[in-house]
Amino acid sequence: MKISWSTTLVSALFLTVCLVTFIPVGVKFASTWREPYIEGGMIKEQNYLTLLGFFSLGFVFIGLITLWTGYRRKERWAWLVMLAIIACFVFPGNVLPPLLISAQDGTGFHWSYWFGMRWWGDPLPMRFALGVLNFIVMLIALLLPVRAFWFSPPKSKTMDEYDNNGNSSVIGVK
Repeated sequence: MKISWSTTLVSALFLTVCLVTFIPVGVKFASTWREPYIEGGMIKEQNYLTLLGFFSLGFVFIGLITLWTGYRRKERWAWLVMLAIIACFVFPGNVLPPLLISAQDGTGFHWSYWFGMRWWGDPLPMRFALGVLNFIVMLIALLLPVRAFWFSPPKSKTMDEYDNNGNSSVIGVK
C-alpha cells in the first residue's frame, strides 16, 4: 500500500497530533465528575472542571472525526470546522491567558520570558508557552493546504452519477 503524501495529509497529521495533546487534560478534568464541589482552602466552589473536561473532549473528537472524514477528501466544510475549532477552542484556551496576564501586569507580552521560563522549570509559563506553540503549529497546519480547499476547481461528478448514455442520474441535473 502506497501513501500519497499531500499537503492535506501532512496538515491532517499535524492537526491530529495537536488535538491528541488535549486528551490527557480533558480526561483529567472529566474524571472529577463525582465531586460536586472543589475545596480551595476554606471555600467550596462548584466543580466546573467536569464540564470543561467533557467540553474539551467533545471538541477533540469532533475535530478528529472531521479530519479523517471530510478534511482528507478536501471538503470545504471540514476546513471551516477546523478553523472554528482553532478559533473558538484552541485560541481562547492557549493564547489568551498569557496575553491577558501580561496585559494585567502592565509589563506587556515578552516571548523570551514565556519560552525562557520553560527551561527554568516554572510550570505556569511552561504550560502557556507549550499552548502558544500548539496554537501556532495548528494554525500553520490549517493554512498549509488552503490552495487545495479553496483555489482548486470543483470536483467533477463520479461515474456512478451518470447512466450508460452519459446523462446525469442526479435528479434535476441535465
